[in-house]
Amino acid sequence: MNKRIFALVAVLTLVGLLVPVAVFSAESTVTCTVSAVLVSVSVDDGSVAYGTLALGATKNTAKYDGSNNPNGMATPQTQTITNTGTVQEDFRVKTSNAIGTTAWTLGETAGSDIFTHAWNWGSTQYDGSGSITFTQWTTADTYLVSGVDVPAEGGRYLELQIGMPNPVTDYGSHTITVTVEALEG
Repeated sequence: MNKRIFALVAVLTLVGLLVPVAVFSAESTVTCTVSAVLVSVSVDDGSVAYGTLALGATKNTAKYDGSNNPNGMATPQTQTITNTGTVQEDFRVKTSNAIGTTAWTLGETAGSDIFTHAWNWGSTQYDGSGSITFTQWTTADTYLVSGVDVPAEGGRYLELQIGMPNPVTDYGSHTITVTVEALEG
């Protein structure tokens, strides 16, 4: 009897080796995507020419209007600030002192070699109707939060205003740098 069982097992083993065994399986995939956060800002056109101004005078980049903005410009020099990142951003701005042969220092009020500098954010560009209000910087090279919750591809309009010193030691050209920083908002 053992021989028969052994023979049967041997035959079944040989048959199992010769006959393919069907194995059923299935697979599927999961596609994963990821993007890195990009915080980025652009300034267009990035240049303001206040021109030659009288001592103690005030000039801003917004559109001139005889009643509403007599210190504005006939051809506005509004700066367009755009969120070129992939997430909502908050914009911050800072100004420098005015660099020339003799530096002019930023101050709360204009004085001897002391100038004032101010800014205004708008979600629309100032068109000369209604008044325009500026927020004055009081300390050079210090960021102030200004444009908040700007969506990706969204933007703000930045107007700037200078108050000239009176008197000045140096009548030559001076350069002021305004820096816009974007933070994830």
